[in-house]
Amino acid sequence: MKLLHLIHGEETLTKLEAADEIRAQARVAGYSERDHYIVDSAHFDWSLVTQASDNFSLFSTLRIVEITINTTKPSADACEFFAGAATNPAPDTLYIFNLPKLDRSATESAWFAACSRAGDVISAPLVEREQLPNWIGKRLKKYSFDADRDVVDFLCERCEGNLLAAKQEIEKLSLFLPKGKLAIEDLVAAVADVARYDPNELSEAFLRGDLARYARVLEGLYAEGEQAPRLSWMISEDVHALASIFLARRQGAPLAQALRNARVWGKRQKAMEHAHSAIDPRRIAELLKRCATLDAQSKGQAAGDAWLTLGAMAAFAHGEL
Repeated sequence: MKLLHLIHGEETLTKLEAADEIRAQARVAGYSERDHYIVDSAHFDWSLVTQASDNFSLFSTLRIVEITINTTKPSADACEFFAGAATNPAPDTLYIFNLPKLDRSATESAWFAACSRAGDVISAPLVEREQLPNWIGKRLKKYSFDADRDVVDFLCERCEGNLLAAKQEIEKLSLFLPKGKLAIEDLVAAVADVARYDPNELSEAFLRGDLARYARVLEGLYAEGEQAPRLSWMISEDVHALASIFLARRQGAPLAQALRNARVWGKRQKAMEHAHSAIDPRRIAELLKRCATLDAQSKGQAAGDAWLTLGAMAAFAHGEL
């Protein structure tokens, strides 16, 4: 087996399972010692690791050196250590480097290239909402369950944004339910609602006019203690951007240019394109007024419940109120 493994990304479960598998293979190969270093700041003393390596080199014990970086990106000292481990590793040592999401400058760096040549690089990107049904379907098959799309969708709704909880819920099903066909009725009582929502999901549901999802995400954010002013600001940003896009289009600008001028790009761009085609421009003036009311309510400067106003925004925008 290779003696250097670099795991990087945002999806915690993927990283945990990858490291578990590497450790399991290493134990079979005779690696009986393990040192784990957690780097929480740029001022970590890397001599602790190198000195430990020097001490262990006096013995024949095979060991694992695992380093977890909890800072936003590896420091210069960390990068130097990684490059050294790749080009001149300590004897009888298997390295596991667990890093956060790396930007382009990191993945194109000399130290990253050295690690790639010397060992395995495992990327752990977030499992996005549109990828979750496929992930859950594969995980159910791993436990010999046969699930229709409605069962998979139910699990997605209950576990969205919390992949570790999804794994645990499926494992729980494997303990309490017989293998084979799964029914919604089996899941309702057995699966907890452990979904976690990002405020950006509320914005996307608003723009796409997915009213059921908008209500579900808003309820989840409220239960998690999210603050109304932040959500008010996000929805208002969407409405103001949409207003500027409608104006630019009326003045003859192509949609792509109107989107750029409104500073809309990435995943938000597709949702905004949908909103541009689905929302009646004649509703914009009233939407802007409602945004002003929402802002004042969320700050305690106007009568009314900001959460109720938020709840009605998507329905009004898409002509359901």
